[in-house]
Amino acid sequence: MTTSVKLNTQTGVPLYQQILVILRNQITSGDLVAGDKIMGETELCTAFNVSRITAQRALNELASQGFVERKQGQGTSVASNAVRAVAEPMRATLDGLFENVGHIGRTTTVRVLKSGYVPAPKNIAARLDVTKGDPVLHAVRVRDLSGQPMSLLNTWVPSHIGALIEGQDMSATPLLILLEEVGVQVASATQNLSATVADAITAGAVGVTAGAPLIDVRRVVFDTSGKPVEFIKILYRPELYSFEMSMRRVERESGKAWQNAELAR
Repeated sequence: MTTSVKLNTQTGVPLYQQILVILRNQITSGDLVAGDKIMGETELCTAFNVSRITAQRALNELASQGFVERKQGQGTSVASNAVRAVAEPMRATLDGLFENVGHIGRTTTVRVLKSGYVPAPKNIAARLDVTKGDPVLHAVRVRDLSGQPMSLLNTWVPSHIGALIEGQDMSATPLLILLEEVGVQVASATQNLSATVADAITAGAVGVTAGAPLIDVRRVVFDTSGKPVEFIKILYRPELYSFEMSMRRVERESGKAWQNAELAR
């Protein structure tokens, strides 16, 4: 199967990884099915103007993930169990916001890329109701689902909250649960979902090409006094995360309308 997709040499994302994602997307989308031949090393070199080493690494990585089979003298083809190599998407619901955090923590793994105090940028300070430049604890993590990077998490908490969780293992327990374990009384949250595209840093972290679509979730968590205790920005690979909402048809003065099922009870 040929491709018209061009590699981006300006993003810092390795070329082999960009090729891997392109081929993997062709398989997961159904454009290529079990048994279909895919481009070999020579064809990839020509199609993407890359070295043989780059093409070989892309195919080897794809094979190690279970998407293709490579046989001497027979080329490379889509593996018979390629569909199984695709992780079942993680599902979240509006009514189970905090419960889902615990569930995700039990069914996924987390890698902490960095954690430490930084001066609060203007936009973060506004979210946490602190002054610009005040120290806030910033943690960057990657969450894996079935061995595949699912999301990139950036979390900020005020310094007095950060002091309560210093030394805690943020790879073993979701941050929200850590906050509750140290006595923070979590009461509510506001959450916004939108679509975005991956920049070079995010692309490398979650295993997609720069410019690939992502789900952007931003959440501010409040305690019982209404003070913000956490701001988190999560960028999800859309094929590994879905958001579900149960709705009911209700009668209003202006006529019938849809309403969240939990609110309609």
